[in-house]
Amino acid sequence: MKLLRLLPLLITVILSSCNLDPGATMYSNVIIPFDERTVPELGLVDVPLNIHASASMDNGCWSNVHFVFTQKDDREYEMVALADYESTGVCPEMVVSGDTTVTFTPDRTGNHIIIFWMTPTVSERDTVVVVDGAR
Repeated sequence: MKLLRLLPLLITVILSSCNLDPGATMYSNVIIPFDERTVPELGLVDVPLNIHASASMDNGCWSNVHFVFTQKDDREYEMVALADYESTGVCPEMVVSGDTTVTFTPDRTGNHIIIFWMTPTVSERDTVVVVDGAR
């Protein structure tokens, strides 16, 4: 009699443990490191500057590689490469990449700092020296 009461519970536990499929893992806007970046060393006031950057990840679970360029103040800028990640267990072997060229126009002379975020806590800096072209 006691065994008959526990039998449904035992069957439920055994059947629910048979599902060993991994759960889906999804992240949006994950910071990924830059592969390359091209920043000019010298710029002129009121003349547009181009910054080229690229980033890639080594499997097909990554998608939507995109870039965000933000002006923090009049001589400091930040750039981040972002991607989405989705996996249900196995990721296809392929490279997922993206690149961009951003343009900004400095309006003051001096050192303009561009901060490239490689991870959420690690950044690398490049400097563009901006001079007055009217000299």
